[in-house]
Amino acid sequence: MSKKLEANGLWESNRMMLPQHKERINEHRTQIHYQSKPHIHEDEWEIIAQNLEMSLNYTLSANFEVFNESGNWYVHGIVTSISTMGKKIKIEMDNGFEFVDFDQLVSVKLEGGGEYGEADF
Repeated sequence: MSKKLEANGLWESNRMMLPQHKERINEHRTQIHYQSKPHIHEDEWEIIAQNLEMSLNYTLSANFEVFNESGNWYVHGIVTSISTMGKKIKIEMDNGFEFVDFDQLVSVKLEGGGEYGEADF
């Protein structure tokens, strides 16, 4: 009996890969490593805003978690200015400045703070 008629032989012998199929497979492989931005609750936004204001007013150092599709990155420094029009935050670090979009923040935790990152006064 022919090999094509046994088990899955009919499908195995008729394999065909179109360029569109290859393109879609490659797109899928590259998209696997991307993550979507987490939804941040309103209460968490209030804590982030309070910690930003405290870092700005009292020159407290803080740890900032910033969203990125390929993996979040972290910045450690002190807030030197907040632009409400451009929604940018200027963070002074040991080796210079970093500008971060407010919408890309995931969390802000003050150094030496309490349970939720707030400083005790």
